[in-house]
Amino acid sequence: MRKIELGNVLQLHRGYDLPNAKRVPDDVPVISSSGISGSHNTSKCDGPNVITGRYGTIGEVYYYDGPCWPLNTTLYVSDFKGNDPKYVYYLLKCALKRLMFGEGNDKSTVPGVDRNVLHMLQVPFEPSIKKQRTISSLLSTIDEKIETNTRIIAELESLARTIYDYWFTQFDFPDKHGNPYRSSGGTMVYSELLNCNIPSGWIIKPLGNSAQQCTEGITPNHYPDKTFEYYSIPDFDAAGAPSHMLGKDIQSGKYKITSKDLLLSKLNPQFPRLWDPFCNSSDSICSTEFIVLRPLIDFDKPWFWSVLGSKKFQAFMISNAVSSTGSRSRIHPETVLAYLIPLPPEPIRKQYANKIDPILLSMKKAKQETILLTSLRNWLLPLLMNGQAIIDK
Repeated sequence: MRKIELGNVLQLHRGYDLPNAKRVPDDVPVISSSGISGSHNTSKCDGPNVITGRYGTIGEVYYYDGPCWPLNTTLYVSDFKGNDPKYVYYLLKCALKRLMFGEGNDKSTVPGVDRNVLHMLQVPFEPSIKKQRTISSLLSTIDEKIETNTRIIAELESLARTIYDYWFTQFDFPDKHGNPYRSSGGTMVYSELLNCNIPSGWIIKPLGNSAQQCTEGITPNHYPDKTFEYYSIPDFDAAGAPSHMLGKDIQSGKYKITSKDLLLSKLNPQFPRLWDPFCNSSDSICSTEFIVLRPLIDFDKPWFWSVLGSKKFQAFMISNAVSSTGSRSRIHPETVLAYLIPLPPEPIRKQYANKIDPILLSMKKAKQETILLTSLRNWLLPLLMNGQAIIDK
């Protein structure tokens, strides 16, 4: 496949200023270097649109079919020069990755993107519009499945949170007749410890009475040729997928974890991070920036996942965090274990687990499928754009 300058494939144009004070919220998305960041009542560009960050968040490329307003922190394709817009989208993704990570660069060393530099980049180019559409169709099919899975995961999580709220915040769990407890006149008693009413027969216990903190450590670089499934804060933030790394490439001590555990980030509780790990490997480990919590009773894991993800617990984390620097705060494990919870009787927790377990399992399966699809897409993208892989169609 021959190479040509990117400027012969597309024309990039700087976006337009639109201060918050001048925006009129409506149905036209305002797109910044980090994606959709508001709305307006008029557009600057009709669809389809391919947009990337000029400074701020660098390296991301966005495709939007309809009219939009690209901000002045972005560059947008003003002329596709007869090429398939989706193909141009994927070509620009590859070009930016090469610009940022090729030749010894990394994201932190690229302060901004100059459109003139981009225009001069030599890129592999498929001139046949039919082949362009075949390539973009395959990659789009994978991306659409990833987006569908992402929506399913969000909807399932919302459903699980709603059930928890109904059962354990409103206390309308099913009573012995299958009716909502509180709404059907179930007896409530005042708790001085929590300063609220709770169902009769429930007891107040610290979280640490029902779960233990696991701190079994390992030094991975003592096992240089072993592959570890490694759960880190950056991995959670990037894609929610663990890394697979050789021990020699992991320089500090970590915690051993199992599928029975939940990982709760100590760092900056205002950005909640709760991870139910896959643990597809017997050599699964996590960063010591996580608190590893293991319920004392196996069936309690769905309930603990719900408690740790609840708004009330997140507010507790934020209010009890201790600042270490101007931009960082941490929650101490001892503080988490001291969190007081109204403990439902075991039969109710079992009933809740039976209801929530299938939801969490479906979420996990969708997440694992998304990780595989993302890996496939990332592997195929450069091969297809460089002509190293050919679709026989």
